[in-house]
Parts: sequence; C-alpha cells; structure tokens
Amino acid sequence: MKKIFVLMIAFAALALTACGGSGEKSSEASSQSQSTGDAYVFEYKGTKIAMNAQAAAIVEALGEPKNYVERPSCAFNGLDKEYNYGSFILYTYPMDDVDYVLQVVLMDDLVSTAEGVSIGASRDQVTAAYGDGAKTVGTSPEYDKGDCQLTFVMDGDTVKSIQYYAVTGLK
Repeated sequence: MKKIFVLMIAFAALALTACGGSGEKSSEASSQSQSTGDAYVFEYKGTKIAMNAQAAAIVEALGEPKNYVERPSCAFNGLDKEYNYGSFILYTYPMDDVDYVLQVVLMDDLVSTAEGVSIGASRDQVTAAYGDGAKTVGTSPEYDKGDCQLTFVMDGDTVKSIQYYAVTGLK
C-alpha cells in the first residue's frame, strides 16, 4: 500500500513537472547535465544519475528494468519514459530526439542518497546530512543544488519518499 502511495505521488509530480515546461533546453543546462560536482546526483551500483543528463548511457549501464512504460509527452515532442528498477524509478523526457533524465524516485530503504539518507530516516537525519537550508513545501524539505531539486516527502518526522528532480532547462 505504501509503495502505491509513493508511486502516485511520483507520477503526479512527474506529470506536473513535465507539463509545466516549455520544451526548451538551455545550453547552460546542457553543459551542466554531464557535471556531477555542482548538483545532487543519485548513484546506483557505480552508475551516476545526474538530472538533465543524457539517459541512453545511464539506462544501458543500469541494465534491464523490472518494468518499462512510455507515454506521449505533454511538454515535449516524443515520449516520456519510465524505467522501474524496483528500489528506484528513473523518468526521462525527450528533446531533439535525445532522452534526458527528468526525475529519480527512491522507493525503498535498499538505496540511499550519496549523503546516506534513505526512506525511513528521520527529519533530524535529513537535516544533519543536508543542513538547515531547505525550503519547506507542505511538510517536505526541499534542497536545491545546481540543476537538481532534492525533495524528502515526510510522514510526520519520517522520510517516506526521496525524489530528485531536474530543474534547469525545463523552464
């Protein structure tokens, strides 16, 4: 039941994020997309997943997903794609016949952020790892760094979902 709730939140966020963009990718965002030092980056088994990075090499390195879904994009020409790897879901958006990373949603405590925060962590653990500089939307602390927004969806003082979003280039 909890995974279904998290999936519904992730899908709603994806739809709102993707449908809110103009479809223009700036050259600044393009150059940032391959950099990992100036933004939050999710890493899984040695594969770094940066927001706005070209998705093809990442998807190839991650291997076969447990589930794959594609749907017509409401913000771009082409298909939005969803790769479900069990512990996390990778979402992409199309631009000029290339897919880029839009979002990564962590689904369970088998994976964590580079700073060591996973689902089930406390609000205090999030603050210890990321500092007091978060803006709060509802009860969720959000941290911005480079072209990534990192959101911790909370249930009381417990992390229920962790979501990386691409922010630069989707305006």
